Amino acid sequence: MEGTRTVFNGTVLVAASLVLLVFALLAALIKMIAARIGDRAHSRAAAEALLSGDIMPGEKQRRARSAGHRGSGLSLKLAFFTIALMLLVVLMISLPLFAWISRNRREILYESLKTRSLVLVEGLAASAGDWLSQGGYPWQLERLSERGIIVPEARYLTITTIRPGSRSSGEVIWATNDPDILGKINTARFEPGVSLLNDALSPRVEAMVRELEWRAGGGRLAIMPGWMQETGTEPSWVSGIPDSGGNFVWDLASFTAALFSGSIEGTGVCIFYRPIVVRGDDGDRLGGIVRLEVSAEPISAELRWYQTSLLELIFTVAGAAIAIGITGALLLSSLIILPIRKLVSHVELIRDTENMASLEGAGITIKTRDEIALLGNTINDMTRALVRAAQASQDLTIGKELQKKFIPLDTDRTGSKLTTGCKETPLARFFGYYEGAKGVSGDYFDYLDLDGRYFAVIKCDVAGKGVPAALIMVQVATMFLNFFNNWDAGTEGTRIEKAVYQINEFIEALGFAGRFAAFSLCLFDSQTGLLRFCNAGDNVVHWFDASAGSMRELTLRETPAAGVLPNFLVDSRGGYTVETMHLDHGDMLFLYTDGIEEAKRKFRDEKYREIACAEPITGARGNHGNHRPGESVEELGRTRVEGIVNAVMNRETWSLHKYHNPEKDDELTFDFSSCAGAVEEAVLALVSAEKIFRIYRPRAGDGSQRVLTDRKVDGFLKKHFRQYGKYCSRQVEHAENSHYVYYTGVNEDPQYDDITILGILRK
Repeated sequence: MEGTRTVFNGTVLVAASLVLLVFALLAALIKMIAARIGDRAHSRAAAEALLSGDIMPGEKQRRARSAGHRGSGLSLKLAFFTIALMLLVVLMISLPLFAWISRNRREILYESLKTRSLVLVEGLAASAGDWLSQGGYPWQLERLSERGIIVPEARYLTITTIRPGSRSSGEVIWATNDPDILGKINTARFEPGVSLLNDALSPRVEAMVRELEWRAGGGRLAIMPGWMQETGTEPSWVSGIPDSGGNFVWDLASFTAALFSGSIEGTGVCIFYRPIVVRGDDGDRLGGIVRLEVSAEPISAELRWYQTSLLELIFTVAGAAIAIGITGALLLSSLIILPIRKLVSHVELIRDTENMASLEGAGITIKTRDEIALLGNTINDMTRALVRAAQASQDLTIGKELQKKFIPLDTDRTGSKLTTGCKETPLARFFGYYEGAKGVSGDYFDYLDLDGRYFAVIKCDVAGKGVPAALIMVQVATMFLNFFNNWDAGTEGTRIEKAVYQINEFIEALGFAGRFAAFSLCLFDSQTGLLRFCNAGDNVVHWFDASAGSMRELTLRETPAAGVLPNFLVDSRGGYTVETMHLDHGDMLFLYTDGIEEAKRKFRDEKYREIACAEPITGARGNHGNHRPGESVEELGRTRVEGIVNAVMNRETWSLHKYHNPEKDDELTFDFSSCAGAVEEAVLALVSAEKIFRIYRPRAGDGSQRVLTDRKVDGFLKKHFRQYGKYCSRQVEHAENSHYVYYTGVNEDPQYDDITILGILRK
């Protein structure tokens, strides 16, 4: 409406803010519920992995390890959920109640203003009409203006008279307390009975006179006050008109409509007017008009104060309710989280225990009678089932420790085999390393001191894993020991191919489908450096040539692996034969299975997602040389193995470059300048580089990760790996085996095969 001013109510802003807060809380609740559904699905998948005996994926392990840390998070979630729920309930009740009370209060205040203004205008018009009808003096009207004090919201009260017989001569002001009256009169100063009024209503006076005369046609004057609306034809002056200040002159009907629409709320004003009817012998006439201007600002101020007080009361009650809710939520979360932490600790124990038989007697005690107790009982049943299965399988399977019994490794104080073993003689030094993958397998090496000069050496890799591979490995080890038990250095003593034929015949007779043993059997003369080899499917020999300062390779004649063909068919293809080579002083022989060269790591992009190589094809092995486009992994490879040994023996540095590595700025460097050229340094360098080859740092926010590491390897890395502080410094002790340590904050690609290496140095 032109000329009016719109005033924004603070209550509307508060209500809008509260509504937005409600929607934000609802969105947060929906997100939290979705996250809890995802966690529930993840927990179910992890439980299925445990029950099936599979290895838990790295992500599952990470969440299981961090579950204990999520206890405080669950407390916060419960508290947040409770606060949000209570706040939502409070808002759902308080907002409608606040709006209803505010609306009623506003109606009451404005109805009171209307009633008081109506009474005042009616009374003034009636009194003025009586005085004028009785011939009273106009200046007596000045006393009537004093009655305006009964309406505190009144801005001014003005009483005018109209000269008899004149419709257009104007209104004479007899009484007013309008502070702005000088802008509405025709004289320089206000003179009662002289000054003529010219305001927003003045142009309508003539029409009002004609209207009154028309309605008085039957000898009856129908008085039409500005606050009354009659049935039938309305007077033309009923609607409001603007005054010189931009405010509107309203009759009662218009004022009432505007009152509840908010258009005059705040700074708006309203003018009530009432004709003064003078009754005389010659009929009734319009003697003047009573004007009363009131302001809605006092009512708006009172309403704002009332709403503020009401909001303070609502927030006080809501705060008290939320405080009670937080306390209750924390108590409830403690009752829920404590048994959950027990469950997590027990699941972690199951996860970290390799020998499930040791879990006998381990269980969870939860005193509640709810779903958590049911879950605890289920986990207890699962633990007992795992223990029974482990105890039943102990009589049928060869454990990892039993497998190590056949490998010449050092032992600790309890008699348990370590990962390394060495033998020092006047003419040679032997150093071996064995770290099996999960479970039992068929990797094996051994060296026997036959007479102080000759040594029988074997390195074996049985195809496949599990109990069949371990059984074949044990048989190979047994037959190797039996053959050289009564060895004689005579002419027959050098015919080591006999042992190979015996092993082949036995394995072939077992009839294990797809099971065979690839091995090299060697008779080492430490005095002359002569090596006599007889291989069964393992025809590549690696050694370090001290005179050339580099690794070299000897390819023996190809022969079938043991167990593939019967002996007569082997003979038809040339048979198992003995071939020789020579080690000079300072040379070093390396016998290792494919677990070192074929160690694998996965390609990842900047977001640590597994990817495949998309480089262009520029050669048989692609642009990078060690893998083809489309492949998703790379192997450590023979080239890297030779480079590591060369760097150790020549006391140089060696850099490990990983293809498709998200950590593009990392230059993984090993400094071997302090090495003495010992065989154990070369072997540990290979094992350590293979470990770092598979290790990677997870992206930020992936949670806690850890990598199991042999302490001997950790000691070597600490001395020679320049990025040790970045990858290996954060450590956690192993709970069961002090010979191992966990690197935290890093992850690793799986070790698919055993790491089996034997090094022999001729002095």
